[in-house]
Amino acid sequence: MCELLSMNANFRTDLKESLALFQPRGGGSLPHSDGWGVAVHMGEQTVVVKEPEPAASSALFSLLRILDIQGETIIAHIRKANPSTIGRRYENTHPFKRKLGRTTWVFAHNGQLPGIERESLSWCQPAGSTDSERAFCLLLEAIGREGDEKEHENAPVWLTEVLRVVTDSIAGYGEFNYIMSNGESLFVHAHTYLHHLRRQCECATGGGRVSIVATQPLTPDEPWICLVPNSLLAFRQGEQIFSARTRVAAPAEAWERQHRLAASMQCLS
Repeated sequence: MCELLSMNANFRTDLKESLALFQPRGGGSLPHSDGWGVAVHMGEQTVVVKEPEPAASSALFSLLRILDIQGETIIAHIRKANPSTIGRRYENTHPFKRKLGRTTWVFAHNGQLPGIERESLSWCQPAGSTDSERAFCLLLEAIGREGDEKEHENAPVWLTEVLRVVTDSIAGYGEFNYIMSNGESLFVHAHTYLHHLRRQCECATGGGRVSIVATQPLTPDEPWICLVPNSLLAFRQGEQIFSARTRVAAPAEAWERQHRLAASMQCLS
């Protein structure tokens, strides 16, 4: 499976330490060697850096860690092509970025969605050949059909409900863990196996709040919490602000695999 990592905070910060722990999972300590990517939301700007090469041996990934790139929301992904025939290409490398109206969206996925190619699309056509990017397009088209989120007073709650409906539909194809952001809010779907860590720190603007979500905990001595399967969460300014439950259980083999992983870390919810 792929590895997901995301951060949402109430101030501009970086993920240098977390990325340093994340990088070896891309072809070093874990066999996820088919690409990596990092997306950073910095106010009105969104920067995505990625390449279809192993993260563990990537000079670009190492350089990215050294640079002082900061943002309110960061999404990172380490890819293992599944199936392997969907090979190493820039277009197949997560995170994916698309513009919808006045908003730039970023998305990364862990899982496999066989059969999703049967779902038709209109304006949002994938650039690559992954089921993940097609799922992203389906989510964006669903949001677009419902209107402009900037017109809604409580946009994160409205968006969570829009995403919940289409997430239920997509999850019926397989395993659908994902992280998705519009720069202001981070949306997380824990279909089978994701972890959450909340940090508080002092910063120039006062009390700093940071929420980190990762496939597997990055550190052994912090209170990571296993997210309840079939949960769709919204984070804003470092806080969880809303949650909803999705209904479609993942395939039995996905549950079994994630159960073994979670049990091995003594972190099963």
